[in-house]
Amino acid sequence: MLQMSKLLNSRDEWKNKATERAAELRELRKTQKRHLKKIAELKRNNCQLEQLVEAKKTLPSSISQP
Repeated sequence: MLQMSKLLNSRDEWKNKATERAAELRELRKTQKRHLKKIAELKRNNCQLEQLVEAKKTLPSSISQP
């Protein structure tokens, strides 16, 4: 009976570790996905601002040369 108890305890420990590991990985993927979305949003904003700066740079030179 002692061996059966050890086997059951070992199995329960393994299942608990696997469940915890899966939960940690799931949270990691969620966080990573959220960060990637934020990075993409910031890159879009940066690109738009760069285009705006370029447009403002070219605007005065085209006005000064009629």
